Amino acid sequence: MKNHRYYLLDIARGIAAFSIVIFHYKLFYHPDISLVYYDIKTQPFYNSLSLIYNHGWMAVQFFFIISGFIFYLLYSDKIKKNKISKFDFFKFRFSRLYPLHFLTLICCVIIFYFSKQQNFPYFINGDLKHFILNIFLIQKWGFENIESFNQPSWSISIEALLYIVFFFVFTIKKNNFTLTIISLILSILIFFINKYIGYGLYCFYIGGLTYLIYKKIIFFKTNLKFNCILTSIFMLVTVILLYYIDNPLIMKIAVFSFLFPLIIINLMLIQFFFIKAGNFLSIIGDISYSVYLLHFVLLIIIKIIIINVDIKIDFNSILFFLSYLLFIFICSCISFFYFEKPMQKFIRYHF
Repeated sequence: MKNHRYYLLDIARGIAAFSIVIFHYKLFYHPDISLVYYDIKTQPFYNSLSLIYNHGWMAVQFFFIISGFIFYLLYSDKIKKNKISKFDFFKFRFSRLYPLHFLTLICCVIIFYFSKQQNFPYFINGDLKHFILNIFLIQKWGFENIESFNQPSWSISIEALLYIVFFFVFTIKKNNFTLTIISLILSILIFFINKYIGYGLYCFYIGGLTYLIYKKIIFFKTNLKFNCILTSIFMLVTVILLYYIDNPLIMKIAVFSFLFPLIIINLMLIQFFFIKAGNFLSIIGDISYSVYLLHFVLLIIIKIIIINVDIKIDFNSILFFLSYLLFIFICSCISFFYFEKPMQKFIRYHF
């Protein structure tokens, strides 16, 4: 399975990206452009999407956990055995993260300047200091004063830090479980200094621990079906328990430490038995990064256009909601095929 693509994880990542899009849909309900007041329960398909409308922000932590899982799978042994250089590792990561981040940052700077000149509502915050922080992808490392420019990119800033920490952690020639447990303990301590970095580190290394557990499960191939059933039962029990948990902290711990890892292990076990499962929907995973980084910029552009043409819209409209999601999907496909992939190829083969 080393060279096999994990389609189900890709799909899960894509669903998480669109969950963030739906969670941020509430940003449309600005009095200058909306015919209706914001009420979470009147948003389109609320009965079906209530979990996303209420808790969609957790999809970001899911990204961190998947990243940890994938990085352990692809890079942990390579780094420890010196099979990948520091330069190549960071070049691959840079080519993946930075081009689209830079493009959306420039778009946000233009929107910010245009809004200021036209005296439009300031849908984007920014200044020179935060532009510099964003340029260096350190806008959520504790130096910031505001949420700036392409606001969802805060998690990309944390992701970049996670890559740096991960590489240097695995240059230490120690047992992977030991390194992971120590990293998890340190992440909890860091949470009280910077909660965003702490969240990122904790979820990333929970993802790493999930991979180590999955690796042990795979090692005993004779018990795979039993383990698949067992993890499904644990997942179901966790969901039922979550329904009765009122404490937000306990709920977050249960979701990040148990539910999300169980989902990942379950998907990986299903993929093990059905190698091609989900391949026809893999495009959702391919465009997930574009969906995540583009949606805020496109949402702001739509808001400015609506203000400029001086109309108001019923954002509870199912037609508008579906059209918006389709628009995000199409733009993300264009971004992935005609910007992300070419830029990755250019950077990886010319530097």
